[in-house]
Amino acid sequence: MFLKKISLCAMTLLFAAVSVNAQSNTSSNMGSLVEVHKFDDITTNIYRYPFASLDWTDPSGGLALSGTQAKRNMRFEIKKDELVTGGTLELYYTPSPALIPVRSHLNVYFNGLLIKSLPILKEHLGNKTFAKIAIDPKSLADSNQIEFEFIGHYSDICENPVDSSLWLNISAQSVLVLDKQQLHIANDLSSFPTPFFNVTTNTASTLPVIFSDEPDANTLKAASIFASFGGVLTAWRGVDYPVLINQLPSNGHAVVFITNDKRPYFLKDYPKSDVPTVEMADIPGTQSNKLLIISAPTSEKLIEASKALALGNVLFNGPVTEILGYTEVEKRKPYDSPNWIDSSKKVYFGQLTTFDGQLSANGIEPAPINVQLNLPPDLYFVNGSRVDMNLIYKYTKPTETGMSQLRFILNNHLVRSYPLKPDSQQDKISENLPIMGAVNLFGTSKVDASFIRPTNSLTFDFDYSNIYTSKKDECTTQAPIPHRVEIDPASNIDFTGIYHFTQMPNLSLFWQSGYPFSIYADLQQTAAVIENTKDTEQLSTLLNSLGRIGAQLGYASTNIEILTKIDDKSEDVLEDKDILVIGNIPELLKDDDNVAIVLSKTEQAISTSFNSDNPNRFDPDKKNLNTTIRTRNSNGLGAIVSFQSPLNSDRTVVAMLSDSPEGLAHVNSNLVLNRSKFDARGTVTVMKSEEARSFDVGQTYYLGNLPWYQRIFYMLLDKPWLLMFLSIFCAVIFCLLAYKILKKIQVERILKLTKKKAQ
Repeated sequence: MFLKKISLCAMTLLFAAVSVNAQSNTSSNMGSLVEVHKFDDITTNIYRYPFASLDWTDPSGGLALSGTQAKRNMRFEIKKDELVTGGTLELYYTPSPALIPVRSHLNVYFNGLLIKSLPILKEHLGNKTFAKIAIDPKSLADSNQIEFEFIGHYSDICENPVDSSLWLNISAQSVLVLDKQQLHIANDLSSFPTPFFNVTTNTASTLPVIFSDEPDANTLKAASIFASFGGVLTAWRGVDYPVLINQLPSNGHAVVFITNDKRPYFLKDYPKSDVPTVEMADIPGTQSNKLLIISAPTSEKLIEASKALALGNVLFNGPVTEILGYTEVEKRKPYDSPNWIDSSKKVYFGQLTTFDGQLSANGIEPAPINVQLNLPPDLYFVNGSRVDMNLIYKYTKPTETGMSQLRFILNNHLVRSYPLKPDSQQDKISENLPIMGAVNLFGTSKVDASFIRPTNSLTFDFDYSNIYTSKKDECTTQAPIPHRVEIDPASNIDFTGIYHFTQMPNLSLFWQSGYPFSIYADLQQTAAVIENTKDTEQLSTLLNSLGRIGAQLGYASTNIEILTKIDDKSEDVLEDKDILVIGNIPELLKDDDNVAIVLSKTEQAISTSFNSDNPNRFDPDKKNLNTTIRTRNSNGLGAIVSFQSPLNSDRTVVAMLSDSPEGLAHVNSNLVLNRSKFDARGTVTVMKSEEARSFDVGQTYYLGNLPWYQRIFYMLLDKPWLLMFLSIFCAVIFCLLAYKILKKIQVERILKLTKKKAQ
């Protein structure tokens, strides 16, 4: 027995040495959190990453290499709570049939280290080729880059690097295979959001939320603040919050909300707390899964714990942090979301960058420079709208022959192109750019109205004309020089003077930016109504909705109002709020003719959308106002509905409805940013697993502030015939007035002359 214990200890120490050695080659932060477990408890999982899921690939999911674009790379991340013990790169590639065998080859680098040089043999030319490359885990870190270098030759002399026969295509079927072991990390809140949220790889996070029983409004508000904060952390990756009542998840990490009076069975002996507390603990019976315990004496104090965690005004460290004092922060102002630009002043391009070097590129064919521009969703652009852009850019001198140019592209649509002058290395352009509109009486715009969205991509593509020539009897070899291009961070674009005004209902604005709830980043003028708090699917929908909005805004919904019961006082609370409804719509919101029409059309849409040859056809005589959807699809159907609040004409209601729990699950899964298959639009969007259809029904209304004279002016821009009529009418009135005035002057002069003659 004694020898057996010694043997077990030796194996444990051996594994500890291996783990620490491997960790030293990844991240020092992660290495400091490693706790060693018995060797028999460690399991290895195999993860396969298709190239299409990695960053910086072509739209096809693969990579195209050529003589002028001989190097391409892609990125992938490793979670801090995972240890890579091995892996392979299963590479499928097709070389050009015109290449010279052996002299042409493909080099593969991992984080700058050459790991394999693949010669192109005669039998490979023009054929799909497979190569399996072993990966040394010591060469990997948290953030990794795979680089491919194509060395191609098609002739012994007079080779032209732009020759069309120089190419090699890496297929999207290529796969990166990694053997991973889940690490047991220390219970230390300083590592938060690891391991609960994925903030390194490009995959969505899944974090179960556990309640002891049916949550009250305060507990649900605390969970909602936490859910939106998770959206802020995961950003574009998305986060899914399945809800569990008094049970642990079968696998993975989880967060649980408890009070002294309400706690699940697995925490029944948890010490009672006098102050709000956050703790990281192991899930019993698991090797590496963690439980984030948010506890408080009462459900009201749970809100303080979530706010302190979301706003970061408490230092979290060690396994347990007690919140001895919490100070409320100032409420947010309209349109001050951290993820949106400030449309009241100039926006500098340096403010739009998310990583170093984003505004520069180099190479024989420099890669396009991309920046993202997030606008408040209700900016009112009309035909002929223009914004000022001051663009400063630097570039290596192009050749005097040919045409080199900079192309400015907005959301994949060309706006302008500017020539690159061969006698200069810098240029500055000030333009009054047409942003949207169509042909009208006053001018022509380059970009259609639909090209501007709440989230926009600005692309600056420097295209050099590289000329290579060779004579038949004489050849001079010339190595092409890579170009360097930069957009000056002081370049700016100006949206000042554009009003906040938009037509509603518009689910597209809600889907893309959480509008109108997102006018205030902390959702201080939003109320969420969910009466059936026993339904875990509805609870999950609420948390996923707020997680999505948090990701779009970059701020947690710390001031949202949660209603779980509708009573006589509810109307006073909801009257001045935009309302997010989960599940059944309360009766006080249905007492309106427009709402009755919208809900009736919604029921018809759900019952006919995916079962009719003409899904847009509705029965105008149908007056069924019941919001309970009785027609069920075998796979379930869900719907998102928006309409004007019957309690306040300046407020909006967005409701998540379904014909079954399965239908709401479709809405739920699409609320996760990284899993959305389609967009919501119009007034009603009906969803099932792989399809969505949108409809416009009911009355329209307007939100925002647009002066009356601007409304008249913009209306006339769209109706030139009316403008012509008014111009003629005004001209006639002016002529009549002028005639009368001149006639009066004439009469007075005649009277004066008559008096003089009489004297």
